[in-house]
Amino acid sequence: MSTAEVTATLARLGILVPTADAPADGLDPARVRALVDAARAGDREAFGDLVVLHERAVYRTALAALGSPADAEDAAQEAFVIAWRKLGSFRHEASFKTWLLTIVWRKALDRRRRLRVWWSRVAPASAEGGVDPVDRLEATGADPERRTVSDDLARRAQQQIQRLSPKLRDTLLLASSGECSYEQIAALLGVPVGTVKWRVSEARRVVAARLAGAPLESRSSR
Repeated sequence: MSTAEVTATLARLGILVPTADAPADGLDPARVRALVDAARAGDREAFGDLVVLHERAVYRTALAALGSPADAEDAAQEAFVIAWRKLGSFRHEASFKTWLLTIVWRKALDRRRRLRVWWSRVAPASAEGGVDPVDRLEATGADPERRTVSDDLARRAQQQIQRLSPKLRDTLLLASSGECSYEQIAALLGVPVGTVKWRVSEARRVVAARLAGAPLESRSSR
């Protein structure tokens, strides 16, 4: 398999994320702060505006942990309820987005643990690790043979992502969501920014090497 094929597949799956430290989310910090202050004073409409501004990021962060759209929706809704209840404790020490994503990430991990306990009781452990947390690649082009090869490569890429250690997999999926900066991921995971960058790079390297059938050089973990 050529390096170009592997690279193209990883890019389409969102795994080759940009190395920029922060995605452009288009949020106006002054507006967000004003909405937060109004919501803290009891303005439900202002909080509703905050939900609209952040719902995509919250959902995609939950999806990175859970893989299932339905479970991600539930975790996102639960996070917004908690955020409303705890808004009085927010002191602008971090950005509101980081504070909110931290809440949803913790709720998503709690839900993931509960689902694993439940699944272990009702069915044998799956060799595939459950639902793929990466959306299946949509094939393009009219050539059925090329589309079949592309789909197969995407499926194997998803399997290799599932084989990553939890630390590498979670970090890669958060980065690939396109909603979190490295600083925000570091806050969610409780690790230095340098560790986040290393994990993303290492996860990409491992997935690409396995897909290409190349031997893996052992590296220390972080």
